[in-house]
Amino acid sequence: MIWVVKQFITDQTLGMEGERVKFPMRVELKYHQGGLQVSEGSLHKKILYNKFFQLKRYTGLKERDFDLVVEKKVQEAIEEVSAVQEGLSPQ
Repeated sequence: MIWVVKQFITDQTLGMEGERVKFPMRVELKYHQGGLQVSEGSLHKKILYNKFFQLKRYTGLKERDFDLVVEKKVQEAIEEVSAVQEGLSPQ
């Protein structure tokens, strides 16, 4: 079994207060892999972006809603990266 670390950057675009805001997010995935299987419970995900700045600049943005949007985008990006690395076309 080996530890695998994947890093990539994805962008999130939000429509806020009459403007479209695009900001980058760095995602790091770490997990144990044995053969083609990922060890259950070994997946660790780290998401880096400037959350404080976005919440401060857009006061109408609720932190919980923002977290949910970011998590959804990151999950979609993880699926796309996985599909490309496995030789499949992203949806």
